Amino acid sequence: MADIELLYTYLAKGKYWRFRHPATGDIALPRMKSLPVEDQPKRAEFIQKYAELLARVERSEVVLRSPDRTSFRWLIRQYRGGDGQRPSEEFRALTDATQIDYNRTLDVIEAELGDEPFGLATRSMIKAVRDSHAHHPRKAHKIKQMVSRLYSWAEENDLVPEGFNPAARIKRLKRKGGEKEYVVWSTHEIELFLTSAPAHVCTAAMIALYTGQRASDVASMRWSQWQGEVIRVRQGKTGALLDIACHRLLRTHLEALREAGANLKGTICLTARGRPFNANNLATAIYRAIQAIPDMPKNRSFHGLRYAAGSRMAMKYASQRVRARAAISKVEATTRPRIRLVSSRA
Repeated sequence: MADIELLYTYLAKGKYWRFRHPATGDIALPRMKSLPVEDQPKRAEFIQKYAELLARVERSEVVLRSPDRTSFRWLIRQYRGGDGQRPSEEFRALTDATQIDYNRTLDVIEAELGDEPFGLATRSMIKAVRDSHAHHPRKAHKIKQMVSRLYSWAEENDLVPEGFNPAARIKRLKRKGGEKEYVVWSTHEIELFLTSAPAHVCTAAMIALYTGQRASDVASMRWSQWQGEVIRVRQGKTGALLDIACHRLLRTHLEALREAGANLKGTICLTARGRPFNANNLATAIYRAIQAIPDMPKNRSFHGLRYAAGSRMAMKYASQRVRARAAISKVEATTRPRIRLVSSRA
């Protein structure tokens, strides 16, 4: 043992070996006066005592690495898991994409509030964290929402008193110049887009128009989800199973793509290069197509197209399929069938 570095030890007055660490204090190690100081660590008593003290240090460091059970860091770990902690059932039930999104926000909260006791947090404390990200209003609001969700989950698991949620009534930050508004597309604008935009973008636009889904859900839709008169969708954020009655024009369009040799084992929407979209490049493709159409208002967006779906489709949970089909029949009867079917290939 004499040739091994003795961690946390020192020689007092050049004669006595001592062990010093915050977890143990300053402790004298066993000594035999007749032995030279350099031979003391070879003795069995010395080795045993040193090993005991070193084990205490290692145990204390494990405790130090583990967050305080009152801290936000601990609460976050209980919710999303990590470092050997199993995620909560609520977090595990989220889709992969939503878990990734939540984790980004939880990382921010842990970085800024990690060591603070969540049971003593105040509204002003949470508001200060949110306001530190005011230059990104959407991110700031997500921080507030995530903290509120953590407290709701903590209450459900008896980790905080009933009704204790300092983030619950914090108002949303106001944007400079007012809240951003998404203009709902008119029937004329929809027809103009579908007769002018590239075919691969039109497919995505029609799915958004007749299902009302988010960009991420439209991008990830697979052919197996289209079942003729019904499109079965599991929403990306909530995981709720929905049956969306397939509008006649969308059904006809999808049938045309299938007959043209579309790969029915993949996603429905593909880029101009035949690759799957993601939420970002799908929204960008819609935006660029809008900018390229001369008579198209330039402030239209994917969101506005999605909102236009409200008056054109019927959406019900799987148990309400019959009523959904009846509703779509009424919509089809009043819809002007002037939209030109686009080509099935980019």
